[in-house]
Amino acid sequence: MKKILILGGCGFVGANLSLYFAEKGYKVTAFDNLARRGSEYNLDDFKNKGVKFVHGDIRCKEDFDNLGTFDAICECSAQPSAIDGYNNPYYDFSNNTLGLFNVLEFARKQENKPAVIFWSTNKVYSGDKINSFELYESDTRYRWILQESSTKGWDSRYGFSNEFSIDGGQHSIYGMSKVMSDLACQEYFDAFGVKTVVNRFSCLAGPRQWGKSAQGWVAWWAIAAMFNLPLVYIGWKGKQVRDALFIDDICKLVEMEIDSIDKVKGQVFNIGGGKDISLSLIEATSLVEREFNRKMKISIIEEPRKADHVIYISDIRKIKEAIGWEPKIGVEEGYQQIIRWVTNNVELLTKLYL
Repeated sequence: MKKILILGGCGFVGANLSLYFAEKGYKVTAFDNLARRGSEYNLDDFKNKGVKFVHGDIRCKEDFDNLGTFDAICECSAQPSAIDGYNNPYYDFSNNTLGLFNVLEFARKQENKPAVIFWSTNKVYSGDKINSFELYESDTRYRWILQESSTKGWDSRYGFSNEFSIDGGQHSIYGMSKVMSDLACQEYFDAFGVKTVVNRFSCLAGPRQWGKSAQGWVAWWAIAAMFNLPLVYIGWKGKQVRDALFIDDICKLVEMEIDSIDKVKGQVFNIGGGKDISLSLIEATSLVEREFNRKMKISIIEEPRKADHVIYISDIRKIKEAIGWEPKIGVEEGYQQIIRWVTNNVELLTKLYL
């Protein structure tokens, strides 16, 4: 039986991964400090599925001392908001960078050299550089003008690959903290042979995501529609675009990377829904208005968020070529999963949002 440690195990991604791998027959340990409101609601499901919970903090290296050894470690703990870090930069740095060094040291010292799957982000790329390409405005979204480009790592047909430069400012403090961790994973593979995989994820979504406008916005749109709460478009009139990746596809990706670790160790991948699974804020609003049969209350802030991207779509061809993975769940199906979760957990969500 494979043993897997999931750090941030009670967060959106971590909780879903914990339950997914438990159902697959893994011996799962979910490690979390329960700092994010709502994360504690996963503990009963963990008991029912045989997931071991450890209350710990990756910033405290002593919390790793008695965890044991593992075949794989999923490092999906983070301060995940690109907005909050401007108020307290050290909090982002301590959670997302120093904490990751504790994880890498923990893995380095294990004789069996476990796979380490790291959650990086599209925010490792400069907002100024991401936003430098020609685009045009349609009714519901901005679009790139199709063109040949000499810029390494960008193709107007597919989006951004991991070869796009990470230089420059305008990453956000969150993105800065992830750049350092991203590079640390690559260096620990080269220096010590730690079997790291860096996934630079775009917009992640699905059930169990306690969304808010600053982070987890896809789920937040459905929650807001359920409770008739107002939505805010910050910049670009709500026509900014992200590729969306839903949780079932995330779990399958991680499973395939662990099973194929010798093919992907030491590598960096841009991961998202890709060119075929994307949406704007306006398009998400139309979808939830249709599903909940109500008109949403919208306010618009003209000034974009600092370091934000007007269009970000992941070029996912590299991971497909490496292990054959590609996303299967489109926007409509992904939202149906979220909406079922929302409607089945109204009482619980009421405690958090009303």
